[in-house]
Formats: sequence, C-alpha cells, structure tokens
Amino acid sequence: MTNMSVCPGCLGRFADIEGPVHAYLKGSAGCWARFGQALALQYSDHRYWPAHQLLTDAYSLQHSRGDDPRARRSARIHLAALYAQIHLGQSEARLVALRKALSDPSLADLPTVWPVPSVSIAEIDISEPARHLHSVERFALAVLSDWSDHHSIAAQLCKV
Repeated sequence: MTNMSVCPGCLGRFADIEGPVHAYLKGSAGCWARFGQALALQYSDHRYWPAHQLLTDAYSLQHSRGDDPRARRSARIHLAALYAQIHLGQSEARLVALRKALSDPSLADLPTVWPVPSVSIAEIDISEPARHLHSVERFALAVLSDWSDHHSIAAQLCKV
C-alpha cells in the first residue's frame, strides 16, 4: 500500500512521493503531480482545453498561501480571475489582461486570512474531456465559494 500525505494547500490526500513542487504555491509533490497530469491533458488534447483557465486559477488560488510576496500576489490575481470567469462571465482575452494588470507588485495584497479548503484537485476527473470539464467546473465553484469572504475584494479587483 502506498503511503499518503496531506497537501498543505488543499488538504487533499495524495501519494507521498518525492518530486518537484512549485516555488511558492503550498502543495505536496503528489498534489503538484496531479495538477501536472491535468495540464498535460489540456495541452496535448484540445478537447480538454476548455477547462484550462478555470483549473489554473482555482488551483493557483487554493495553493497561494503563506507570507511569500509571490504567493500573496498570486492569490490576488487568481481570485479576481476566477471571480471574473464565474460571476462576470468575462472572456479569455479579458482574463489575460486582468491577470497582467493585477500582477503589478505595487498593488495591495489580500488579507492573510486563508480559507479552509473544501475540495481537492484529487477529485478532478481526467478520464475523458466532458467529465473533466464538469469536474473542473465543480472544483472551481467550490474554491471560489471557499473564498466567499473575499468576493467584494474580487469584484473591486475586476474593475482594474
């Protein structure tokens, strides 16, 4: 039986493996590997691509924790982008421009009250494109719901 570990970013249980992790996103090697699997599908098979924006923003937001200035900036960027997609229905081009504008390090960071995650990327279905998109949509909605105390900030950030 494989040893399991809990990811500090999403609290999901993943195989306790040795491997790379992100430089400032808080995640276990097993969680980072699962995210990498999903990204590999999205980049290698166009049928998985519609889930890319939601998955990247939800995963990055959920794992942007701690005092590292890059993580705090990441939280600001991905909270606004996720909010813009789900609540405002903004286009991919607008999301790219929003992320770029919010990457300015002089902008104020979010408060450091990180919500407790209710969902993990372990629940993402990678078996076929339609199921993948549906599971990513559920995942992104749950992550954004976890951050509901910050929605007013997200709405303000989307006006940049």
